[in-house]
Amino acid sequence: MTTLIIFLLILSVLVLIHELGHFVAAKACGVRVEEFGWGLPPRIVGKKFGETVYSINLLPFGGFVKLTGEDSGEGADAKGKNGKQDPKSFAAKTPLQRGIILTAGVFMNVVLAVTIFYFFMFVNGFKTFQMPLIFDYDFKFGETTKIGTVISGIQPGSSAEKAGLTLGEAIIAVNGKGVTDIKQFKDVLGEYGGEPVQLTLTDLKDTSYTKIRDVQISPTKDESGKPIIGVYLGESVSISYKKPLDRVFVGFYHSYNVMGYSLNTLGQMISVSFKTKDISPVSESVSGPVGIYNLVDMVLKYGGPNAWLTLLDYTALMSLSLAIVNILPFPALDGGRVVFVLFEGVTRKKPNPKMEAAFHRLGMFFLLAFLILITIRDVTR
Repeated sequence: MTTLIIFLLILSVLVLIHELGHFVAAKACGVRVEEFGWGLPPRIVGKKFGETVYSINLLPFGGFVKLTGEDSGEGADAKGKNGKQDPKSFAAKTPLQRGIILTAGVFMNVVLAVTIFYFFMFVNGFKTFQMPLIFDYDFKFGETTKIGTVISGIQPGSSAEKAGLTLGEAIIAVNGKGVTDIKQFKDVLGEYGGEPVQLTLTDLKDTSYTKIRDVQISPTKDESGKPIIGVYLGESVSISYKKPLDRVFVGFYHSYNVMGYSLNTLGQMISVSFKTKDISPVSESVSGPVGIYNLVDMVLKYGGPNAWLTLLDYTALMSLSLAIVNILPFPALDGGRVVFVLFEGVTRKKPNPKMEAAFHRLGMFFLLAFLILITIRDVTR
């Protein structure tokens, strides 16, 4: 129950702060906000203040804002009683005003992420937790520390499983000899020819990095006769912001770092998918509501005393991700609507309302279909 409550709380905060951006910008531009709702319909209760209904709805997922004339296909609804266009209609505003309203949600998600990162860094000594490094990336701000021997997978029935090694631990020494990357680990392990060895491990889930233990393990040999213990090793990185200027702008700097890394990783995944003609690298890097719920559950179970900080960090990252996704020039998304506004601003011609509405409906269909597929994938994992 705790996991569900926190999951819904995080999701609601992310969506409501996004919709609040649209709400404030619309009010500032003189657009009538017909309804500002928490959750999704059907409505449970609603109260009208001024010209806006504030509602609580049955499905506790985020929220929404309904603006007069927002739907390009509304037509008559965007007009007043005298048959003329309603001056408080979204459609009646200039391209610049509509562009501001459409991008305000993305702006608020970025503001939320920056604010959370400021708080997180202040509490955590201006350094991050360990982050998986899927592809090499040069972070623009801060000082990075890499660990190249993080256990990211364990083969069933392997020596590692029998010895009790766990995901998230890093191998830092073999028989007292320090190792910092996969090659060095293999070389040192190979020196003992498959004899039992002592591994020194540090648990990266313990953010103080003081949880160190020694484990005796008996390697087996692969087909070529080389000793193995049955683990998949990956890289992780942490970023420290030590310089005074870095600390002043840490919220912005870290947002830039993680946005750049996320976009680079997505680009690399897409490239791999094209090269291998396999969509799985991209699909594996995307999570739906079920995947997010499972991650929240894992953090609560294994995050220890700093689980709340990990959840804050994850919330900020999701807020940035939501901003990036929404600004993409895809129909039905804010970015897709901005494309039509830009077209009008450049050509001084309004796009065909029915055509625009059809594009957004088609885009929404594809987005819902994609969400269903991702959810099915997350459930069957």
